[in-house]
Amino acid sequence: MKNANKEACHCKNVTYAQIRSAVRQGAKTLEEVQAITGCGTGCGKCKEFLQYLIRDYLEEEGWA
Repeated sequence: MKNANKEACHCKNVTYAQIRSAVRQGAKTLEEVQAITGCGTGCGKCKEFLQYLIRDYLEEEGWA
């Protein structure tokens, strides 16, 4: 796994591990991950990156 403690969203201090956890809980879209973690709801600069990260985690879990 990518560095689990690295922040994926700096505004909301959401880590890669928190994003992965949201995906494992069943979140499959940015909006669903945002609802669980709050990521991407600050300045929004990370939204495009988050979409790629979510896609990667979905692929790793075999759900994409």
